[in-house]
Amino acid sequence: MAGDEDQEIAAALAKLAEQDAAVAEDARAALEWIAGKPGLAFITQERIQDFCWYELPVKWFVDLDEKLRLVAALATALDLLQLPRYAAIRRSGTTREILNAYEVSTAHGQAAFRRAAAASGITPPDLPEFEWGAVMGLAEASARSSTADFLEVAVASGDLVPGRPGWRTRQQELERAHLNVPQAGLLGQTLAQVILTERADTWLNARRSETRRRILAAIANRLLQPAELPAATAADPIPPLGWLLGELNGGIALTQTGNLSRKFVQQSADRFGWDFPGLPRTEDDLFDLHQLRHFAQDLGLARRSGRMLTLTAKGRRLLADPDRLWRAVSAGLLGGDQFAVFAGELFLALLLDADSVPDTQIKATVGQAVAEEGFRDSRTGEVPDEHQISWAIRETSNLCRVLRLLAVGGDWHDRSYGFTGTGQATALAALRARATGPRTIPWS
Repeated sequence: MAGDEDQEIAAALAKLAEQDAAVAEDARAALEWIAGKPGLAFITQERIQDFCWYELPVKWFVDLDEKLRLVAALATALDLLQLPRYAAIRRSGTTREILNAYEVSTAHGQAAFRRAAAASGITPPDLPEFEWGAVMGLAEASARSSTADFLEVAVASGDLVPGRPGWRTRQQELERAHLNVPQAGLLGQTLAQVILTERADTWLNARRSETRRRILAAIANRLLQPAELPAATAADPIPPLGWLLGELNGGIALTQTGNLSRKFVQQSADRFGWDFPGLPRTEDDLFDLHQLRHFAQDLGLARRSGRMLTLTAKGRRLLADPDRLWRAVSAGLLGGDQFAVFAGELFLALLLDADSVPDTQIKATVGQAVAEEGFRDSRTGEVPDEHQISWAIRETSNLCRVLRLLAVGGDWHDRSYGFTGTGQATALAALRARATGPRTIPWS
């Protein structure tokens, strides 16, 4: 089949050469870049758009006039190949506008490319439950191209009409259906399952530490399915954050330095276990409140507006939707630099199925994994010491405690940790977000 299609391209180029040899050579160069050895079967709307709106202006070092000649030559060849829709893309005002935008700057051109690709209807959008990665493995990249081809068929048939009211909702419906239908070529798996499995495998094996790999491998299969909250806590899974967002709904006054007002801090003292003589004076005196406030801001739920801290639009939406708020908390639980996230993942995994784990055991296990991984202090070049490892773990453990996800036992010199029922579900959801979420860099 591929050979026959190559013959079709060859015949079209030969016919074009009879009319203008130079145009035929331009068309040949473009078609070989787009289609390669697979020939005509490899020419899709996605590849046409990518070539015309990104690859030609970014990767071909020719001037604008030459780019326009290549576009025109390719359009003529596509007409001869009986692909008029693709030829129309080449001749469109959109293509010229994008090429002109690249003449201003690469950033202008790429912005114009993204807008036009999204408006075409065939570029797979992110879904509320799934985001495409900026960096993809082979399975994800193949699934994305398959989805683009599926959407192209919908556009060509009139099932999806870009620009018509409600078309983006229909686009998401089509994409969701395509990603979640069992595929015979994948032994009955769906494209979504294949993508998540590939991501989880990359997350599991991208690091050098065998200790980390062993601990996470024991729970990896559980991370392929969404975690669910216990029914008893589903209505208010994260009470401290829900309380703060409720207070922020009317705004909380800030000091000149940006801290929460003394009045609010003192009114909140009992809620955060203040048991010292007198009342707290500043937000820093109530560390848990300070941490909770900044976590809300990090999640985009709260923002400063002059001398007030208020809810964002996202904060108002999630305040009214406890399940979505919990999932946002879970996805944002592991933050900070690579070292803190590395330690935090292990902290969550070690506690996941244990009633209680001594702090000394947690630090020893994380320390062993850190040494195997090869982390080094950025200033000294030395392996992180026990103090640094402890602080990295606390990035996650303190937040879990503030959010009431932890059951803490023992005293300050013999501490132990376990998860509540909500804590276990949140840890699973947080690790799932790390394992199966979109990649921005290959090893993240």
